[in-house]
Amino acid sequence: MIVYLRFAEEYLEDSKRFESKKAAIDYFAYTARELARYDQKIAATLHVGKSLDEIAEYPDFVLSLGPRGGIVCERV
Repeated sequence: MIVYLRFAEEYLEDSKRFESKKAAIDYFAYTARELARYDQKIAATLHVGKSLDEIAEYPDFVLSLGPRGGIVCERV
């Protein structure tokens, strides 16, 4: 199972590929916390599938940075 991380306005084809959900969330966490240092916010979606051709436009999970700096991962 492959996980694709798609930031807010990216096309699905431009999403980043990860071997695990944890790796994708860790990457998002680093990016979101860096942006938060400059009062910027970002959201992302996770798409799970066997290949980029098989995943749907609609995400499996939505990621955001919580009010205390933790990562919120909501299943859609």
